[in-house]
Amino acid sequence: MPPASRGPALDPYLFYAGRFTRDAARWMMAVLAVIYLAHIGIANTQIGIIFGASLAGGFLLSVVVMLTSRAVPTRVWAIVQMLITGLAGIVLIYSSDLWLLIIGGFFGSYAASGAHLGGMSQLEQTGIAAVIPQEGRTKAYSILTMSSAAGRATGALLAGLSTLLINNLDWDPTDAYQTLLWVYVAIHLFATLVYALLSPARASPGVSLRSTRPPSRSEEGVGRSTIANPFKAKARRPILTISSLFAIDSFAGGMIFESFLSFWLFTQFGMSAAAIGGLLIASQALNMVSLALAPWVARRIGLLNTLVFTQVVSNIMLLLFAFAPTVIIAIVLWLLRSLFDEMDVPTRQAYMMGITDSDEHAIMAGSANLGRGLGRIPSATVTGWLWAGALTLTPWVASGTIKIAYDIAIWLAFRRVQIPSPEPEK
Repeated sequence: MPPASRGPALDPYLFYAGRFTRDAARWMMAVLAVIYLAHIGIANTQIGIIFGASLAGGFLLSVVVMLTSRAVPTRVWAIVQMLITGLAGIVLIYSSDLWLLIIGGFFGSYAASGAHLGGMSQLEQTGIAAVIPQEGRTKAYSILTMSSAAGRATGALLAGLSTLLINNLDWDPTDAYQTLLWVYVAIHLFATLVYALLSPARASPGVSLRSTRPPSRSEEGVGRSTIANPFKAKARRPILTISSLFAIDSFAGGMIFESFLSFWLFTQFGMSAAAIGGLLIASQALNMVSLALAPWVARRIGLLNTLVFTQVVSNIMLLLFAFAPTVIIAIVLWLLRSLFDEMDVPTRQAYMMGITDSDEHAIMAGSANLGRGLGRIPSATVTGWLWAGALTLTPWVASGTIKIAYDIAIWLAFRRVQIPSPEPEK
């Protein structure tokens, strides 16, 4: 992959570093936010309001980033988001006023949810697609996701320092939590510097530096709106189809999360917290293997087949796990699922970028991420309702069945959609 120029060629590595840094901060907040807010006297219902505002703000920000992708360079949006999130961290440190915390949550990332970072996610996808040709994107997105996993692990370790400071060094809890929140702010300032090194490219009005197709009339700036509207895009049919299907997949995936897995293993098999923690660590390790294998598999069976058929295998394992008669069989099935579970992440991102013109990469990425965010919102609530009704088997069966239906639907919808080959260089 020879670089187009020295500046843009550095962009993927900056996105990797930025993702690692951001997710380290995000997982710090995921661990600390509730504990700190409760410690300073914020009631549970008020914490829920703050987090709800955080999710709403993140969704709105994702929409704004998508709509302005043709007018605002990626570097500018990335810097702005890091500064806003860091400032929101300072608000959290200095204020216990509910309204200020709601405002901070709206513009910051107190909920520490991937949905809040949808704007950054689509910037990463389109930024990488702009400088890496189609044949190298699956590997690039795989590295990006592995950077995220490494960042989450680092963030969890950093958050654990609060316990060390309080229990072993006799720090006041408030001082300990606020010190780590200052680390959170510093991480975002560092991420700001990382993103400041990005090349000054934007989704438009020019053509991607590494486009796999010749420029179209719209890419040359003829008759194009500066607002990136998915309903007026040339590729609106695949864009809206993918975003709708992703919402279904995200809804199903959101029904099965770590807390529910722990609940199931504890109640069904009596597994200890330590054993469950060990299983989760092993599962994450196999997820990393899954990501590393994705480019190799995609080269042999294609992007669409990889993102569909590996997920069919994963979801069959999920269904079998629900009916596992012994703890050993359950563990084996869960680990097998983990081996296939993440192969669709880099392949679906590469496929989305491949089937759309470079001028509409941001619209595709933004719409898909918004679809996934909308689908995830009600799923945990549905799972909680099923728990309350003692229908603990139902979430597994519903999730696996819906996800297999999604796999079949996306294959049927896109099986004839081919990724154009790049024109030979003259």
